[in-house]
Amino acid sequence: MAEQVTKSVLFVCLGNICRSPIAEAVFRKLVTDQNVSDNWRIDSAATSTYELGNPPDYRGQACMKRHGVPMSHIARQVPYLTLKISLCVLCCSGSLTAALFLIGTWAGHQIQEL
Repeated sequence: MAEQVTKSVLFVCLGNICRSPIAEAVFRKLVTDQNVSDNWRIDSAATSTYELGNPPDYRGQACMKRHGVPMSHIARQVPYLTLKISLCVLCCSGSLTAALFLIGTWAGHQIQEL
C-alpha cells in the first residue's frame, strides 16, 4: 500500500479571529467528513499582533455553531517555521499576500490569495 503524504494548509488573515479561523474550521470539517483528516495538517494565523490570545469573534462562532462546524481556536501570529513548512498558504486579503511576500519571498510560490 502506498504511504499517505500529509498535506498542509495555513489560512491567514489580519487578526486571526474572523476569516482565517472560520476557513480553518470549515476546511477541517470538510476533510473530516471525507475521512481524510489524518492526511492533513490544517491551521490558521494572523499577520498582526492585534488579537493574539483571543478566541474567534463571537459572530463567527455563532455562525459555525448554527452550521454544525466545530471551532476551537486561539488567535496567533504566523510563525516563520509554519510558513516555511506549509504546503499552501491561503490569504484572506490581498494586502496580506503582500505582507507574507515581505516576510519570506522564498515562500512566494506557496502563497495564494482567496
